[in-house]
Amino acid sequence: MRWTLTCRDAGDGSGDLIVDLPDDLLEAAGLAVGDTLELERDPNDSTALRLTKVVLCDVCDASTAETGHGVLQAQWRDGEAEGMRLCRSCFNYAISTLKRAHWVNHIFDDDEPEQPKKDEPSTTQS
Repeated sequence: MRWTLTCRDAGDGSGDLIVDLPDDLLEAAGLAVGDTLELERDPNDSTALRLTKVVLCDVCDASTAETGHGVLQAQWRDGEAEGMRLCRSCFNYAISTLKRAHWVNHIFDDDEPEQPKKDEPSTTQS
């Protein structure tokens, strides 16, 4: 699908532009009011722009547009849900911290846990 949109000057001297996005475009692109977006020229069509949703890491506010993002989430039995979108660095830190804390908490158990390995994939459960 293609839409033709009009850019207007923000009027604050910043050089920023404002683009009003119609509801049907937001719905088709899976966007909502409040999402952060990036515009860039389409390399195949100099008159077209690409619109990309920017997901910011909930810990460090880094953009995950280039690398994607990981999700740490919970769905509790009472129906409550919570989650965090994380950049690769914060996701890996969270996983390694959880594994390390588990190891430390069980270091003196009778069936001593194996110490987490640095090269162990982050999706492996201990």
